[in-house]
Amino acid sequence: MSLTAWTTTFSSDATHIIFAQFGIQVKEKNQSLQYVKTITESFQLPNGPNHFDLSVFVDSESYHNHLFMAYWKNPQNYQAWLNHPHVQKWCSGNLIDKHSEVGFFSEVATIPITHFETIHSRNNNDSGVTNFTSLEETKTHAYWGSMRDRIPVSASSDLKGEYGNKLILKEKETFGKRIKVMAPNNLCLIRTAQDWSHCSEEQKKTYLNLIQPALNKAHRFLENHPDDTGCISARLIQEIDSDGKRLEKTSVIGYFQSLYHLERWTHEHATHKALFGTFAEMLKRHNFNVDLSLWHEVSVLQSKDLELEYVNCHPKTGFLPFFETNEVSIVY
Repeated sequence: MSLTAWTTTFSSDATHIIFAQFGIQVKEKNQSLQYVKTITESFQLPNGPNHFDLSVFVDSESYHNHLFMAYWKNPQNYQAWLNHPHVQKWCSGNLIDKHSEVGFFSEVATIPITHFETIHSRNNNDSGVTNFTSLEETKTHAYWGSMRDRIPVSASSDLKGEYGNKLILKEKETFGKRIKVMAPNNLCLIRTAQDWSHCSEEQKKTYLNLIQPALNKAHRFLENHPDDTGCISARLIQEIDSDGKRLEKTSVIGYFQSLYHLERWTHEHATHKALFGTFAEMLKRHNFNVDLSLWHEVSVLQSKDLELEYVNCHPKTGFLPFFETNEVSIVY
């Protein structure tokens, strides 16, 4: 890893991208396999995603989750795919028996490229949107505030959140229900990723023994202290291949009340400072010649940009604990 950094560039006709998270939530690992197969097959239909990653994670309530992270170049292709009868069959939650222990959630972000930025430590086209976009070297990095400066709309907007100062837990019953959530404006979404597959064995050992424990600690704090951090949801995911084999890649996907809350976390919090310090230590140990790939994607979203739906999920899933909900019918 060098001091050089790269950022995503878009074609002149690009206006939006889609980042969709589709999750299967179960008590026992093997309960989700048939649903994973159904979703995977649907991605092969016309207008399917331009790229997707598959991952697993265990959430704060000890539920096992399979998570698809799917990207589309434009909303038109996504909508055409979504309207396919085979997709509607599962995406509406109709495959989920409300009396079972299987839950399904869908969090779909329609992201204006004016409200989006990325940063990459390597010039690699296999990370998120870079699977179908270009990268260019950038000087807008390596200083506090550079993340905001890379978001085009920040030149004309402070992107201030509208929800308030603290996340307030709202107790509710969610099992057996299909629930939609309306989010407030100017929420911040981040996918921050770690890829040590290019590293030497010695560098991998350093990463796993030094950095990964600090990452785990930072994630646990975000997950358990939404009131302190403004973090609505934080998922530390383990990426896997189509056969379920663990890859040498992880991500943290987090929603924050606003870009300011994410900035405050990264700039000020002790667990993030400690994490940042481990990266610096890894560089020193390996003479500033490290093949660790670090990248993130950050977007600021309006309420209309987020479609949030949860079917038979536990009450602490995603946005459910904090925002007003609307129950809709499930057709079996």
